[in-house]
Amino acid sequence: MNIHNQPYTHTYTPYIIICNMEQSYHVLHSDKLPYFETVFRGKEDVLIEKEMEGFKQAVESENKNELMLNVFESLTSTKESLFRVIEGLEGEKDEYFVKEMVSVESELKLVEESRVLILEEARLISKLAIEVETKVDKYKELRRKEKRELENSLISLTEENRDINNLFRVALLEKEGLEKRIKGHDHKRIPLLQFAELGLQKVGFGFMRGSANSNSNEQSTDTTSEANISDSSSECELEVISLASTVERIMKNLRLEITQLRRSLEESRSDTERLQCLTEKQTKEIEDNKLYIKELEDRERIMAQNIEEFLIEIKEAEEEIARWKEACELEVKAGKKEVEERDKMMATLKQELQKTKGALDISNGKLKLKEELAMTAIAAQEAAERSLQLADSRGVELRRHIEELTRQLEEAEKRERNNSHKVRRICWPWQVFRLSSSNIADSRIGNTKRMLPEMQSFLH
Repeated sequence: MNIHNQPYTHTYTPYIIICNMEQSYHVLHSDKLPYFETVFRGKEDVLIEKEMEGFKQAVESENKNELMLNVFESLTSTKESLFRVIEGLEGEKDEYFVKEMVSVESELKLVEESRVLILEEARLISKLAIEVETKVDKYKELRRKEKRELENSLISLTEENRDINNLFRVALLEKEGLEKRIKGHDHKRIPLLQFAELGLQKVGFGFMRGSANSNSNEQSTDTTSEANISDSSSECELEVISLASTVERIMKNLRLEITQLRRSLEESRSDTERLQCLTEKQTKEIEDNKLYIKELEDRERIMAQNIEEFLIEIKEAEEEIARWKEACELEVKAGKKEVEERDKMMATLKQELQKTKGALDISNGKLKLKEELAMTAIAAQEAAERSLQLADSRGVELRRHIEELTRQLEEAEKRERNNSHKVRRICWPWQVFRLSSSNIADSRIGNTKRMLPEMQSFLH
């Protein structure tokens, strides 16, 4: 049994050497494991971050869709309200904007993106708001013009009424004075037109003096010529008619001039108001531009400061990069040296591994030979044991058979002794061939002495 176990103790040693070599190789390359672990962890973190970003984007897109839906609803409501305002201002729908709205809706049906839809809706609403603003301005301007025209017409009517009342008063006063003069001076008749002219000059129509004087002179010459020809009654009637016509003509001219002056005044007022609005808008724009310029200056100053800080940081970063570059180059050189040393060690280890593999193959061959010898020895031992067992069994049977024969012989001898008193000769030397257990053991020992020493060692 000791010989059987001995080869296995010799075969374990090469495996132990190989395991130790592999462990040393793994120890040499164990510093790469943290790098791979960090790389895999980084990839896992990147995948997890991508999944989280995907979930966040989905949630944000849902929120944005809800917000865009609310915005679109509010925009549609404002659009409808603006259309109602335009209809209320004009009293009927604007065909241009209705056509544009239909075209935009037909375009929006083709577009599926909500952003484009909202942008188009906002563009339409901005146009509607601008149109509403212009319509409201036009409506306000029309109302102002109507109000001014009504005020001007009211003022002109009141002034005309006042002028007419004044003229009637003056005419009545001049008529009364003329009647008194005619009663006092029957031989000298003064034309009525001169008295009317004097009355008009008293009222304030002096700028028409030239035309009135020329007309009055012509009419006075005519009347004097006619006075010589016709009667006093006809002259008075003609003078009254001419006076009324001249007064009416003068009043019409004055009214036209007054209306023209008022229109020019209203236009100048509207122009001044527009100019005032423009000046106010421009002043507001100037103030806003000033504030914007100040904000831009502040931003420029802040940006200059930030740029200076960024330049300083960039310089520091460049210096750090140079330092890190030098350190990395040194580390790369050291790493290359270590890699070369490890390659050399790997080459030597491979050579040793090949040598150990060759020794292992030789030892395995020897081990196989020893195992075969052991198997043959064991088989021979088993065959010897079987032969011994067969010999023992045969010896036992022979001993039993001999004992039976001896017993039968003794019985026969007893019978013969009883039958005859003769002494007979012993024919069978049973004592010489008598076998016992001691003789069998001695025969075994002899047989073992006849075996080879190797067989005896296997048996023991």
